[in-house]
Amino acid sequence: MDTELISVIIPVYNEEESLSALFTRLFPVMYDISHEIIFINDGSKDKSLSLLQNEQKNNSCMKVIDMGGNYGQHRAIMKGFEQCTGDLIITMDADLQNPPEEIPRIISEYKHGHDVIGTIRMNRQDTFFRKTASHIVNRMTNMITGFHISDYGCMLRGYSRDIVTEMLKVKRDDIFIPALAQKLAHNPVEIEISHSEREYGESKYSFYRLIKLFMSLIRTAYITRR
Repeated sequence: MDTELISVIIPVYNEEESLSALFTRLFPVMYDISHEIIFINDGSKDKSLSLLQNEQKNNSCMKVIDMGGNYGQHRAIMKGFEQCTGDLIITMDADLQNPPEEIPRIISEYKHGHDVIGTIRMNRQDTFFRKTASHIVNRMTNMITGFHISDYGCMLRGYSRDIVTEMLKVKRDDIFIPALAQKLAHNPVEIEISHSEREYGESKYSFYRLIKLFMSLIRTAYITRR
């Protein structure tokens, strides 16, 4: 077993239909890896929290944090950053569109000295609206920040402990985590990963969320240029 601890942070909002399949696929991937898996319940209105708490009873490496309301993906991730203890911190969605089987590749890049590991979704199985909106956000983010990142929207990403520690020093709820991490990175990398069609539940993506993301981008661009 690897001596370095890997923390996996997974925000959850109304994902009761996908959780069983996520457990079935994620836990075997992590079996031979020193790890903790932190699920952040972000105000789910379905049975997600009870499913997480029941599963936690059978898995000593699993933690469940209940936000007590719906505060959004960003605050859920930051709460996970505050609670995790790993040397490498990996974030991912609960909907299985990004396969957990890709996690070992992120760990491999970390072991090769990369402190921020971004991912590029290949053959995206999303709607035309989502792919178009993502393309616009990627281009605008790179234009504003001066970075050259291919896919800001993919949640399956890895951050070294040093990067997470520095991000936690930015006491704001409106930063765009991938852009801030890129600003702090010394040796970032992007890798191509597979992408699956959503099989369970409903997408949380909306035009309103896109506007919030854009505003977060503007504020983060200001921070990263300071």
